[in-house]
Amino acid sequence: MARNLTEMGFNVVRIIVVPDNYEDIAWAVKESLNVSDILITTGGLGFTKDDVTLEAIAKTLGLKLVLNLEALDMIKRKVGENIASYSKAAYLPETSKPLFNPVGVSPGVYLEIMGKKMFILPGVPSEMMKMFEDQVKAVLASVLKQYSARIIIVTDHEKEREVDERISEIRAKYSDSYFKTHASTPVQLSVVISSSSTIELENKVNEILSKLREVIRIRDVIVEKKE
Repeated sequence: MARNLTEMGFNVVRIIVVPDNYEDIAWAVKESLNVSDILITTGGLGFTKDDVTLEAIAKTLGLKLVLNLEALDMIKRKVGENIASYSKAAYLPETSKPLFNPVGVSPGVYLEIMGKKMFILPGVPSEMMKMFEDQVKAVLASVLKQYSARIIIVTDHEKEREVDERISEIRAKYSDSYFKTHASTPVQLSVVISSSSTIELENKVNEILSKLREVIRIRDVIVEKKE
């Protein structure tokens, strides 16, 4: 998910893992909202006592947990009318919207608060990524309003450390772009670049590639552009 967000042009500033308890979840939510405008949580949306994510988030944000009829209908579509064992997942923070889970049962949640956006997703990887691809990315793309490109470079170097050292000044100069070396043989380098226009993006891609060619030996280049 972090890779997907980075490739879209977002700057991932925190990845926090906490256990299933109120205090740690509350701390993680507060900490994340202090440093970012978008927060994505995963896990804790099931039906057992240790699934406390929604309760903790609601309490932290000063919201009530209320029965969401749309979420209830989503669950019924999965398990039928006998939903007594699943009804917990239909209680969502007030003002939030449920996100349909096409793989599992528990709906996800989309919440806007204090001008920030929260996506609360299940922890099961197949459920989480399907919902991210089908629903979350569309919302995020409309927010970003940027053009981005991913450059995949196959170098003519065998040592990752050597490439990392050679590109250090370029990385520092273009700090709004994401540079990642890969310990393959030969070493590969990925660069994610974002811009507000296609012309600016094209110029930036060419400029960074030109600078990289001055400091590393390059065998092949693939440029993937996303609008």
